[in-house]
Amino acid sequence: MKKYEYKTHYLKLETGQSKEEQLMDSLNQFGSDGWRVNRIYGDFSLRTIASWNGGINLLLEREITD
Repeated sequence: MKKYEYKTHYLKLETGQSKEEQLMDSLNQFGSDGWRVNRIYGDFSLRTIASWNGGINLLLEREITD
C-alpha cells in the first residue's frame, strides 16, 4: 500500500511577475522535491487566473518510501 505525506503552502502572488509564471515556478520547484498538487484552494478558477488577488493555498502531496 502506498503512503503519502501532505503539506499546505500559501502562494503569495507578487506584482511585477505574471500570476501564471509565479504559479508554474512554484509548482516546478515543489515538483523537483517530489511534491505534486493535490488541490488548489481559493475563490477562483483556472480560467480566471488573471483575476486572482493576494494568493492561493496549495495542498501538496508526495509518496513516502519506506
